[in-house]
Amino acid sequence: MCIALALLAGCNSQPTQGTLEGKVTLDGAPLKSGLIRFVPTDGQTPTADATITDGTFRATVPPGEKRVEINAPQVTGQRKAYDTPDSPTVDVVHELLPTKYNVNSELVFTVQAGSQTPEFALQSK
Repeated sequence: MCIALALLAGCNSQPTQGTLEGKVTLDGAPLKSGLIRFVPTDGQTPTADATITDGTFRATVPPGEKRVEINAPQVTGQRKAYDTPDSPTVDVVHELLPTKYNVNSELVFTVQAGSQTPEFALQSK
């Protein structure tokens, strides 16, 4: 009987994570590159991140309500790292998206166990 119970317990095929295969657009076009972060609103599960490439992302996320933060850093130039003649240069990076999508995110998504296909349509203004 113990063996039968152990086998039944191991046969539970219910997913315990959400698999998100989603899309992110900016002003109707796929967001070229960025990072999407799913932050638990209750603080009880880990944060999950995924890279956005050509408007798509794939992430494994614990179920629950998440605050969604999306960043799209854009290189706008270069500057010297130090104030010396032989200083190396570093990229000057600015955030492409308004803060309402990242540091002051207003986006919320409820992750469920299993597969989901969320879409986030962002506006630059």
